[in-house]
Amino acid sequence: MKLSSLPVVKLPIVDLSTDPLDLLVAGLALRMKQLARTSPKFIELVHDREFRIQIGTDLGLARQIIVNRGKIDTVAGSPEKADFILQFASSEQGVKTLVKGDPTAFMTGMQDGSIKMEGDFGLLMWFNNAAKYLQPDIPKPVRKAVKWVKAKRQALA
Repeated sequence: MKLSSLPVVKLPIVDLSTDPLDLLVAGLALRMKQLARTSPKFIELVHDREFRIQIGTDLGLARQIIVNRGKIDTVAGSPEKADFILQFASSEQGVKTLVKGDPTAFMTGMQDGSIKMEGDFGLLMWFNNAAKYLQPDIPKPVRKAVKWVKAKRQALA
């Protein structure tokens, strides 16, 4: 099923929509908020910084991640000018590119015009560095179980 085939509904109580890119960016901000309280290395990245990163689409979707001296917040839309803007042609492209985390996908998108960037490019480097901490640690027994299941699936295929 394509990501774009899902209906997009605004959920005003939680300042969120069901758009896949909006959900992803809001989830990233939520994880950053947790790390800003629990991870010494992540706290170092945010404790003295103030900026806004906006991630959105050519179709008008936008969500900002706000870093304000150790506190992380997120807001839908673009209520204030962002210090760095990352804009994708579509929500589906944004999700695939961000989840993949492949620098060549970014370069290809920039070359063909489907990914646009504007503002302080140092914040792109900051975001790339911060992304290293976003993946939750998976306990070793769970990793072993997942590896075992994958091996069994491959053996059955």
